[in-house]
Amino acid sequence: MTSISIKEPLPLRVEASYRKLSAIASDLNFSSDELGKSISELDSALKKLNLGIPAWVIIRGEDDPEDGSYWGERIGYEKIAGAWGIALETTYGNRSDPDGEKVERWLFNEGPRWLRLSAIEFIPQLLEALSSEADKTAKKIRLKLVEVQQVVSVVKKAAEEPPKRIIARGETVGTLAVDKK
Repeated sequence: MTSISIKEPLPLRVEASYRKLSAIASDLNFSSDELGKSISELDSALKKLNLGIPAWVIIRGEDDPEDGSYWGERIGYEKIAGAWGIALETTYGNRSDPDGEKVERWLFNEGPRWLRLSAIEFIPQLLEALSSEADKTAKKIRLKLVEVQQVVSVVKKAAEEPPKRIIARGETVGTLAVDKK
């Protein structure tokens, strides 16, 4: 690594600094692209499970009870812009102004680099949260399934019976009578 002397002319210092930044940017972009590929592979594996349920894990945040301000960062699995995937979220606001809450969500690879970097270590917790939500949802569906099966059974039985003709007071229209009031 070359050290640049402050005594060097400004244009030479700027050129050297830019060249150094260019090399670092190349490494940064390569590393970021590789991270993105890995997350895409994880997304593909999760999509194969066809979960269709969201789950979120807090990365960090604060809630100040004195002035009501709060902020937070989360990693989750959610449908964003029509696609399910690992997602990132930032939120901030003040409890005294619920309309002023600001929430931004991105699919992981579209989120800010600093947030992607912070979120990586929370992927295991996200998978645990997804497992827990999937388990809860499966139990709820099984309970509702019993109700739906009972309703279907009653409707099927009623549909098998011959229709009964309804005769009411009033004017007859076709084969049905209509009550005139």
